[in-house]
Amino acid sequence: MKSIKFFAAAVIACFSLQSQAALIELDGGGTDVIVPGNNDFFKDMGLSYNVGGNVLATSLVDLTFTYLGHEAGYNNDFNAYGQNLNNKTNTIGDSFSVSGVGAGLLAFEFYSNNVSQGINNGFNNGFASFQSFATLLDITYEGNYYDAIILFDDSGAGPDDDSDDHIIGIRAVPEPSIVALFGLGLFGLGLARRRMRS
Repeated sequence: MKSIKFFAAAVIACFSLQSQAALIELDGGGTDVIVPGNNDFFKDMGLSYNVGGNVLATSLVDLTFTYLGHEAGYNNDFNAYGQNLNNKTNTIGDSFSVSGVGAGLLAFEFYSNNVSQGINNGFNNGFASFQSFATLLDITYEGNYYDAIILFDDSGAGPDDDSDDHIIGIRAVPEPSIVALFGLGLFGLGLARRRMRS
């Protein structure tokens, strides 16, 4: 009986740990491309990013979206969950947060006002398309960690495929209920071990 309780507590703890790892992932689509030399933000870092993949949460999370910069002369918007970051009206570092986002595709779009066209997550295009966005996962940029950085190519240069026209960082944290589950699992594991010793 004691071993069953210990096993159950261990399963809860492992499930909780797994739910905290890799909170943001790609859907498996797209192509990994070495960041080109005409990207103004990541060109000399020896990185590759995914162009054409779509971004998803792997569990229930709270998200923070941060405007990191732009190269574009176009007026571009980033819209997510009813909120907006614009490269002409916002300043670098502006952000907004969204709570309780479920597992699955994140609800965001990039939109270029100059060409009255945008691209939604879930319908991303590949490299050398009219518009697309690229994604870097688990990256530190200017001293700050992001679960993902998404980089818009707005089609302004026909396209130039530099993916630096509007850049957004995404931070994800587990919903408090996930953290509570993790704590409960650790507590149960400790309690089971203590009972096994006595």
